[in-house]
Amino acid sequence: MKKKYFIIGAVVVVLLGYGLLANSSKDDTQETGQATEQIAQNNENEQKFGVGTANIATTESDKKDEETQQPETEKQTEETVEHRTGDNIVGISDKDITEIHSTNYDTVRNDVTERWKCLVLAEDNFDVTEYALSCYKNHFDSDETILAVINLTTKTSTSISKVAGNLYVSEYEYVDGEEHDAKIMFSGMHLVDYIVYIDNGDVEKVTEED
Repeated sequence: MKKKYFIIGAVVVVLLGYGLLANSSKDDTQETGQATEQIAQNNENEQKFGVGTANIATTESDKKDEETQQPETEKQTEETVEHRTGDNIVGISDKDITEIHSTNYDTVRNDVTERWKCLVLAEDNFDVTEYALSCYKNHFDSDETILAVINLTTKTSTSISKVAGNLYVSEYEYVDGEEHDAKIMFSGMHLVDYIVYIDNGDVEKVTEED
């Protein structure tokens, strides 16, 4: 009798162990199946939308590279504009006005337009046309600005304005105190006029000195 109960107990233990192993195997199989299904779903989404983590990182990197290269492209375009030729092309406006010491006035007394500005400097061998394009880039608030460049050493007063898409530069004899009064600014004897082309800085003389 005892032997019979022992055999029955052994069979029960074996059956329980088999059941536990079967459940464990079933859970592992289910988890493996779910993981496989998730991977398949991810691959399907990437194929459908064409976007994965690596693609997102690459897109952001390409965008930053494009933004970084844009100013260089604009600079190259400006430098590759062919220079004009002819007897009246007398130079290139390619010097930096910020390297010249000057006193800057953002307003001029008695200016009813509120568009006039003034630079006062004292320089020998100063050709204002060589700095005109830099003046435009650094001192014009808008295309309606009129900039006076007064050189107390050479006793000249120069008007720089934008006309028909380029800079018109007119030089006059300096009148004492004109930097402080719009009513007498550019009232001296007219000397010469130039056009400075904004696309590449070419300087063209349009009138002869009086």
